Amino acid sequence: MNVAFVSNSVPKGIISHQSCHPGLSSYGNHPLYLFFFRKLAFLGVVVEALKKGKGVSRLFCFVEVWCLDVVCFGEIIADFVPVEEGVFKVCFGGAPMNTAIACSRLGLDVAAIAAVGRDPFGEFLLETLKANRVNAERVRVTGYRTTLAFVSSLKGENTFFFYRRPWVVSADTEIKLDEGDLALASSAAVFHFTGLPLSYSPLRGDALKMAEELRRRGVTISFDPTYRPDSWEGEDEARKAMLEAVSRSDVVLATIREYRLLFGEIGLEEIVKECAKMKVGLVGVKMGAHGSALGDRSSLWAMEAYPVEVIDTVGAGDAWNAGVIYGLVKRLPLNETIKIANATAALKCTSRGAVDGLPTLNQVKSFLERQRLEPRKIM
Repeated sequence: MNVAFVSNSVPKGIISHQSCHPGLSSYGNHPLYLFFFRKLAFLGVVVEALKKGKGVSRLFCFVEVWCLDVVCFGEIIADFVPVEEGVFKVCFGGAPMNTAIACSRLGLDVAAIAAVGRDPFGEFLLETLKANRVNAERVRVTGYRTTLAFVSSLKGENTFFFYRRPWVVSADTEIKLDEGDLALASSAAVFHFTGLPLSYSPLRGDALKMAEELRRRGVTISFDPTYRPDSWEGEDEARKAMLEAVSRSDVVLATIREYRLLFGEIGLEEIVKECAKMKVGLVGVKMGAHGSALGDRSSLWAMEAYPVEVIDTVGAGDAWNAGVIYGLVKRLPLNETIKIANATAALKCTSRGAVDGLPTLNQVKSFLERQRLEPRKIM
C-alpha cells in the first residue's frame, strides 16, 4: 500500500466580527449580555494561557480569540483516500475540522477544539490547521495515536472504516473538555460540533453539557450528526444521543438519511416542522447530487447541486456546512446562504480529499457569477 501526505495552505483576509443570526437562539440574545459573556470568556482564555507559564509572549494569540466567529469541536482524523487500486492518499479529515478550514477559507475567524496523537499523522493534521489560519490553541497533543479512517467509495457513496473506539483507543476519543474549552467557545458567535464524539462516554455527556451551557450564554449552537455506523453499537443508541444534541441546538445540518434515522420516512417540510418542535431555528438538509434545502420556521428553500466535474465527494457536506455558517455570521437571507453553501460544496468536489478543493470567498463569488441555477421557495 502506497501513501502520501497532502496539505494545502491558503491565506485568509482580515474581517470584522459579526454576531450570530438574529433570533436563532432564545437564550440571552441581548447585545449587552452577549458582549459581557464573550469578553469575560476572552479573559478566561488569557488566564488559562498564563497558567501554563508561557508569559507575555503568549498574549499575541489572544487577538485571534477576542471576537471569534466559529469554534468547531470534534474528531480530527487522517483520512486514507483511495486514488487507484492499492494506492491511498493521506488527507486531512474529520468533519468538524473540515468545516473549520472551510470557514477559514471563506474569511471567518475560526478556532478548533480537538486532540491528535504525538505521531507523524498528528503533526500533519495540526500543521494543516495552522497553515489554514485555524486557531489551534485548544488542540491537544496526547499520548494516544492519532485517529485514522479508510475511505471506500461503494456505489457512489463514501463508507468509512475507523481506527478509533469502539475498535481501538485513539486521541480523539480520549479528549476531556475543560474550562479552557468553554471559555474559548463562549467567545464565539457559533459553536459547531458533530455526532461522532457522542458515540461514547464520558465525552457524550461532556459535549452535551457544553452545548447546553454555551446556548444559555447566547452562542448559536450548530450540530451535524455525521452518522458513521462503524462507530456506534447500533441505530437506537445513535438516534437517542443525536436527538439529545438536536434538542440543544439552534442549527441542525444533516443529510436526508440522517433526518430519516432521527424522525422516520418524512419529507423536507416535515423535517423542518419536527426540528421546530425541538426549538431548532434553522434546518439544513444535504441531499448529495440532488442538492440541498435550507429552512426556518417561516420559509424553506431548495436548490439543485451545481454541475461540476466531480473528482471526490469526501468532505462536501462539511464544506456545505461552512457555507451555511458563513451566511449565519454575515446575516444573509436563506436564499443567498444556500447558494454560497452549494457553491462551496461543489468547488470542494473538484479535488481529492476533504480540504484540497475548499474555495476562498472570492472563488465562490466568481463561481456564482457564472451560474444560472437559483433556489426555489417551497414553503
